[in-house]
Amino acid sequence: MKTNHTCTIGAALLLMPFASAFAQSAWETVDALTPWRGRAIVADPAGDFISLAIDNSTSSSGPVSTAVSLSSDTGLTWETVGSIPGYALKLTAAPDGTLYASGNRSATVSGHALVWCSLDQGATWTASNPWAGQPAALISMDLVAGNSGAVYLCGWVNGTYSGGRWIVRKGQPTPTGLSWTTVDSFVGTQPNSIAVRPGPSSQSDYLVVCGQAKSPWTVRRSADGGATWATVDANPLGTAQGVTVGANGSIYVIGRNWLVRKSVNGGATWANVDSVANAQPAYGPSIKTDLFGRVFAIGWIGTTTRTWLVRGSGDGGATWITADSFLPTGYTSAQAVGVACDALGNVCVVGDVENGTASADVAPIRRLAAP
Repeated sequence: MKTNHTCTIGAALLLMPFASAFAQSAWETVDALTPWRGRAIVADPAGDFISLAIDNSTSSSGPVSTAVSLSSDTGLTWETVGSIPGYALKLTAAPDGTLYASGNRSATVSGHALVWCSLDQGATWTASNPWAGQPAALISMDLVAGNSGAVYLCGWVNGTYSGGRWIVRKGQPTPTGLSWTTVDSFVGTQPNSIAVRPGPSSQSDYLVVCGQAKSPWTVRRSADGGATWATVDANPLGTAQGVTVGANGSIYVIGRNWLVRKSVNGGATWANVDSVANAQPAYGPSIKTDLFGRVFAIGWIGTTTRTWLVRGSGDGGATWITADSFLPTGYTSAQAVGVACDALGNVCVVGDVENGTASADVAPIRRLAAP
C-alpha cells in the first residue's frame, strides 16, 4: 500500500534555500520522513528516484525496517511505496531497472551481509545471502550494478575490524537469483565504497573500490569486470570513504577530513582537488558525478554539532564551492549520506537530522533542480 507523505514537519525544516551560484538554482527540502534516518538514494533508468530510510529503533534485537520511497516527477514529490524487513544501507539500480539494496541486519538478526532485490521499483523485496556457505561473516559496505547487469558488493570478513579481509563479490543474474563469486580478496581492514564507470553493456565493467588496507587510503581498480585488479592509490592521507567514476573515466575519491582526490588516467597519477578545513564527515561520505560532468561531494562538517554539507564542482574538480549547507533550527545534527543524479541534471541528496530525541529523527531529501 502506498502512503503519501509531505515535507511539512514544522518550522524547523522550513528553511530558506541556500542559493548556489554554481547550480544557478536553489536547493529545497522536498521530503522529510519522520521518524526515520535517510541512508541511500538512486536514480533508476526510467528517471525515477528511489530512496531508503531506516527506522529510529535503538533496540539491539529488533524488529527493524527500512522505508522505501519513490519519486516519479524528478524528485519533486515523494511517496512511501514499500518496506524492507531489516536495515538496508546502500542501493543501486541495474540497467533493466532491477533494484538491489544491501545491509547487515534482517528484521531481527544483525551481523552478516544481506542483499535485497526488487523488480517493481521498491514495492516488494526478496532477500538473499551473498556469502552463503562461507566461513565467518561478511559485513557489506557498498554495492553497485554494472552496465552488464552484474552486481558487485564490497565488504570485509574475519570477524574483527582491525584484522579484516577485503572482499569484493560479483553476483551474476540467473533465472533463480544472483550467483555469487569472489573476485577480489586480500588482507586489509575494509573497502568502503565501490563504483562502476557508465558505459555500454557490451564493454567489460570498469570498477573502482576505495577503503583502507595496508595504507589507510587505498584505491583498487579492475577494467575487466573483476577478473584482475590493481592497487592504484595507497597513501597515509586518511581513510578513503567514497568513490565515483565519470563517463569520461575520471576517478574521484573522498575521505575523512573532506579530502577529494582525482585521477584522469586510471589511477596512474592523482591530484588533491578539494579539502575543507576542520571537516570531519565521520560517517560514509559520498561523491557522485552526473552525465554533464558535474561532481557532488556530500557529508557533514563538525563533531558535537554537525552541519549537512554538499560541495560541487562544475569544471571537473578544478574549482569547488559549497552548494548546500543546512542545520534546521532546534536540531544538533544534519548529515548528508546519499546522493543521486538523473539524466536530466536533477540532483537529490538524502540524510538524517537529529536532536537527541529518537521520535524527532527526520530523513530529509534535498533537491537541486536541473539547470
